[in-house]
Amino acid sequence: MTETLRGMATGALPLDQSALDLLPQRASTRYFRRLLIEAGTLPQIHVFQHELTLHVAALAATLERPTGNKLRRFYRWAILPKLHRRYRDHDRDLSLEAFHGQRGHLAAVVRFLAWLDARDLTVGDLDQRTFDRYIARVRTREPVEHFVRWATRLRLAGDLSTNVRAARNTTSNMTEEELWHAIDVLLDDEGVELDVRVAGLFVLLYAQILGRAVSMTRDQIDATTERVTVRFGVTPVVLDDAVGNLVRRQLSAPPRRGYAAGDSDWLFEGLSPGRHMTAAYIRLRLTEIGIRTRVSRETRMNLLAMRMPAAVVADVIGIGNHTADRHKNKAGGTWSDYPGLRN
Repeated sequence: MTETLRGMATGALPLDQSALDLLPQRASTRYFRRLLIEAGTLPQIHVFQHELTLHVAALAATLERPTGNKLRRFYRWAILPKLHRRYRDHDRDLSLEAFHGQRGHLAAVVRFLAWLDARDLTVGDLDQRTFDRYIARVRTREPVEHFVRWATRLRLAGDLSTNVRAARNTTSNMTEEELWHAIDVLLDDEGVELDVRVAGLFVLLYAQILGRAVSMTRDQIDATTERVTVRFGVTPVVLDDAVGNLVRRQLSAPPRRGYAAGDSDWLFEGLSPGRHMTAAYIRLRLTEIGIRTRVSRETRMNLLAMRMPAAVVADVIGIGNHTADRHKNKAGGTWSDYPGLRN
């Protein structure tokens, strides 16, 4: 890092992203990269996605050349388009959890490809019996099966069968009374950090995905002396006075960063330059006080779906109509299609 800084300062190294790409991609490098971006020295990029691409190149270099090329193709054509649709197309970088998740999935694929290389096998040489024996021995199976399905579609592998991934069980096991108890804790307990209370209330009261809640910006909030409104979806939501007061406090809280002057655009500012707080941190703090975000959000979604038309739920909390309708059917909501005209 010191040599890179000296090289940038003296002109020996270009003052661009490529100079940082030569460094080991650790948390310190990521912090330095974001610091330069936040200062306007380097152009804006999606740092986690950029780092993931560098990581794939480094992984491919550890494999035999033909095998490494297959890994690069798999990342480019099977993984990257999905990440673009979910993140880049919405002008968002990967979350920290998604970044680590993708690294873990790629590591499982690399172990599989290295296993093939060690036996002088290619994916095209693989038969069903050999593949089944490998899958039976490993704990992380789904990424390997994803790779094999992709290779089969492209005729890089034979007609291999893989297990169909079971649908995630999202059935709520939380009662409405338990949900309101958790809400009361966040409203009243001054021993819980303000960031955690506000983000948690957005999940428990307004069914926000925690990752979306922590990435909210200040321009989504309109706070006056009379009321506070928040724009989760299309239509702003007027907050209850108790929640609104906490949001006002969050807006006026001292900045967390010490690397730059001025205000942050994030409602929940993180310690890393230009980044918001991580969902993992908020989830951990909520779990410590007995609040499970996934179950709590599922419970709130079902309650909203039972009591409001699906189109209104989608409009207010910022989800798709199909998702809202699915929750309505799951929760047993009786609302018919919402009229085209609204009062």
